Amino acid sequence: MKHLKKIIYIICFIAVFSLKSAYVHAYENSADEYYKLICECSYSEPYKAIKILSEAHELYPKDERFIQELNNRAKVILSWSKGSQLNGKFDGAIYGYNIIIKTNDISQIIKDEANVCMILSKRGEKAINGRINLPQQFDSVENYQNEYEKSGYEYQRIGCYNTFGNYLYIENVSSYSTENDILFDGMGFPMLKYSGKFYYNPITIEQYTLSSYNRYLNAQDENKAYLKNQFLNGANWIINNIDEDGALRYEFNYKHYLCDEEFKPGWVSAMAQGQALSVLSRAYHLTGDKKYFNAGNNIFKFLTTNISDGGVMDNLGGLDESLKDYIFFQLYVTKPQSYTLNGHMYTLIGIYDWSNLDADKEVKEKAKFYFEQGLKTLKYILPYYDIGGFVTYDLGYLTKPGIKPTVNLSYYGCHITLLDALYEITKDKTFGDYAYLWNHYVEKY
Repeated sequence: MKHLKKIIYIICFIAVFSLKSAYVHAYENSADEYYKLICECSYSEPYKAIKILSEAHELYPKDERFIQELNNRAKVILSWSKGSQLNGKFDGAIYGYNIIIKTNDISQIIKDEANVCMILSKRGEKAINGRINLPQQFDSVENYQNEYEKSGYEYQRIGCYNTFGNYLYIENVSSYSTENDILFDGMGFPMLKYSGKFYYNPITIEQYTLSSYNRYLNAQDENKAYLKNQFLNGANWIINNIDEDGALRYEFNYKHYLCDEEFKPGWVSAMAQGQALSVLSRAYHLTGDKKYFNAGNNIFKFLTTNISDGGVMDNLGGLDESLKDYIFFQLYVTKPQSYTLNGHMYTLIGIYDWSNLDADKEVKEKAKFYFEQGLKTLKYILPYYDIGGFVTYDLGYLTKPGIKPTVNLSYYGCHITLLDALYEITKDKTFGDYAYLWNHYVEKY
């Protein structure tokens, strides 16, 4: 009897093993059956289809049908989740975005878009509906990434930032102008060509001056006096070219793509005001001469004057009325508003530099206030520049419905550098995370 039981156990084990082997064998040769199961899932069952596809793709990673269908069904889930988000059903939206992000082998660009939308959904955000309604542009984003790879543009990580130290290593950045577009005047200041004539551009002067300061810091003894003098000449140029109201004005016409009419001579820019503060804070620190502080204070007053009063400080009301309490420093004062990212960040660094002077306690506290308010805006608005795998130059695509996001390859690295600097200044994880994320978008290529 004992022997009989043992034989039965052995026979059962062999039978089970044989069945299991037969099942595995069938399993390993059922790609077509898997595909049939997937095709039987309607487009109203994307979650079910994704589950089957994940299993199928794991077993048959070279079968292109499963990769294509994974992306097709992921796009459906993405669209559904955006709809849920727009209807205020944030939990449902987050669930869908998570499925996309956590499922292996879905296109990274689709995952990038899901990640941006999930960030907004997690904070209960649907105020700026234009971002969620943005047509999915996966092919365009991939083209931007490929173009950036071929462009040869580089970006630099800052690692530290000190108001009286090196300014963003700007001396290492190549000029965006060709030799034929630049003319140096008798004092050695650059002029740029616009509409066939050469004009001073305050931002170009400021960046050239800050580059001289950086070189002065690193110079050997025999060059130090010359570079210090060159830097202070630039600071004096700023003093000699501000209006009584503290504005640095542009003396040439300029056509912005969001405006129907050209800017007339006399137009102003927050970035020109902000970078002037970075120059003058260093000049005052270097010399102790009050003329630099007094001029900078006038520039700061104009910088913090509302656009409605002729200044350059705006708010996010152009995106949604509920956001009017968020201040924004406009690189270009346009109608509709442009909300140019690099301009706002450069301006914030200028305000931060100004807040580090001890010449006047009231001015110092006021600069700290505007710096903190500008940072609050930046933290809120950063996701809207992210189009899922790449970054826009401004938010014209939200303020002027119907136009595509504006992408400028030469400013991509600039955004990362500025975020890196703001992280070093504030140690706020948000800025470090976005610097890492946007770096990742292009570094993987």
